[in-house]
Amino acid sequence: MDFLQKKIYWLLTLIFLVLILIGTLFPRDIIAIPDLGSDKNYHFLAFALLVMPLTFQNLKNAFWLLPLAVLLGAIIEVLQPHLGRHGELDDLYADAVGALIGVILVALVKFFKSS
Repeated sequence: MDFLQKKIYWLLTLIFLVLILIGTLFPRDIIAIPDLGSDKNYHFLAFALLVMPLTFQNLKNAFWLLPLAVLLGAIIEVLQPHLGRHGELDDLYADAVGALIGVILVALVKFFKSS
């Protein structure tokens, strides 16, 4: 994998991280977001997307990326009540499941791609 590809994976991860922080720590009326139903769907999708680029870069990245994603979700839920938002344990569950499914999807793609 060349240097540019690695930079792209890191850049995508950083973009998803910034979007997650904006979407979870700023007032809801700042951003117009399409309706996906429950906010748990947003958490699931956001954290799946967060882990996918670096996991695709190297599947072994999942060993440190998954715990960090869950920790990020926990920190966000702790901070939200101090920022005019509501922290919910169910949001953390959605974050964790989303991150895990993101890693699993990338692993499946890589497995079938190499077959």
